[in-house]
Amino acid sequence: MYDVTIVGYGPVGAMLAALLGAKGRKVLVVERDTSIYPLPRAVHMDHEVFRLISLVNADEAVMAISRPTASYDFETADGDLLMGFVPPLELAPTGYPWSSIFHQPTLEKAIRADVARHPNVEVRLGVEFVSYDDSGSDGVRVTFSDDPQNPVETKYLVGCDGGRSLVRRQAGIGMDDLDFNEPWVVVDVLLKEGMDVLHKASRQICDPQRPVTSIPIGHGRHRWEFMLLHDEVDQDMTAPEKLESLIAPQLPDGVTMADIEVERSAVYTFHGVFAERWRDGRVLIAGDAAHQMPPFMGQGLCSGVRDAANLAWKLDAILSGHASDALLDTVQPEREPQIRFITETAIGMGQVVCTHDPEIARARDAEMCAGPREDRISGMPGLPPVESGGAETLNAGLPLAKDPGLDAAAVYQPILIVRSKEDAPDDAGASKVPGLHVAWLEGEGALHDPDGLLAEQLADADALLARPDKIIFGTGKANELLASYVRYLETGNGVAA
Repeated sequence: MYDVTIVGYGPVGAMLAALLGAKGRKVLVVERDTSIYPLPRAVHMDHEVFRLISLVNADEAVMAISRPTASYDFETADGDLLMGFVPPLELAPTGYPWSSIFHQPTLEKAIRADVARHPNVEVRLGVEFVSYDDSGSDGVRVTFSDDPQNPVETKYLVGCDGGRSLVRRQAGIGMDDLDFNEPWVVVDVLLKEGMDVLHKASRQICDPQRPVTSIPIGHGRHRWEFMLLHDEVDQDMTAPEKLESLIAPQLPDGVTMADIEVERSAVYTFHGVFAERWRDGRVLIAGDAAHQMPPFMGQGLCSGVRDAANLAWKLDAILSGHASDALLDTVQPEREPQIRFITETAIGMGQVVCTHDPEIARARDAEMCAGPREDRISGMPGLPPVESGGAETLNAGLPLAKDPGLDAAAVYQPILIVRSKEDAPDDAGASKVPGLHVAWLEGEGALHDPDGLLAEQLADADALLARPDKIIFGTGKANELLASYVRYLETGNGVAA
């Protein structure tokens, strides 16, 4: 019997498999495609997710082909700035650029390479999910197309199989539609040798004649996204002549169609939808199977990777006997509020972009451009903290600042940070939380914290406890934090009754 069977081997399924594989779990991954998805997908990754993919040794490969976001600008048809977002130049506390543009196939190859290191993870490509039977008390029987007469037995089934998730459909899970459905054609191009970018800023061109997204992926790649007009829904928008008619007017002076090569293109409908439930007993869903958002915040893939990081350690804790099955009930309450914030913000941004009405666009431009240009520029929108399961304490639910030595030592384990070695709990106290890594900020063997970021997160508390997914569980007294964490593992609620 497998510990976990994952349907879908995109970045979310691969991330989940890599994390569980490193924990020694017996995992089966099934994917209907035989290779990495060839059409355009995500291009943006934030610093938190860069830190998470470092847990599966994928950050260096992605960093080599990514570039920090210079700015994210919303412009009128005439090029005036409606609003702009500029990330800080310095690295985030997680040790990575605040916002980066990257090439998704490179990410997927890097995560799959990590999966391949684990002999306890089996991957079957070119195999389709058919159905499951969860009527048994100790697991799920899953039927796949390669051997329909011999269902696979697994303790847990996770659907990471995208927006049309068959796992979600069989579970009978409905969808909450936020009524944002806009079709766009997405095009990735290769630039001629020696040409790195066409422009520096990521741009939303809010032209009512046709809204356009233009993103410099860097390293010789560029992306355009073109909103479909009402009479184009049934047309072949990826035909070469059609793509040329869309791209040519967007090229800067001195650049022609001879300087670029269309690498891939696809038509997508940008949605804002949520699954009503992310769990049905031993069956769970994650990533696009559980939620879909318009791309204007660049958080679709990021949210899915966060799902996997939240889910993997909880499954491992349950399978190890260190946590109750109730811990899985925390995944949706912890993840959904942040994702709803992202989705609603992205829809708000999309409503700025997605209008074909010239009068509405004129009124929008007049209102948003009324003040000085500098007043229309701000930092990148931040994300609210996640519910961490513990009491409301300082920095709870935020990512733990990165210390390279600490990340290398703890990897995907809970971390307790105290002021000095003398403040650390004794072996009996620490053993209450399996796998706990204890570190301190002062004295011999202290963490390297040159910018004081960890000390700032610890603040005046005696101790700080972070979960395996690098989310701060809480701050306070060490023994009380550990007791609260144990309650969280056992009940899904770390707050004392």
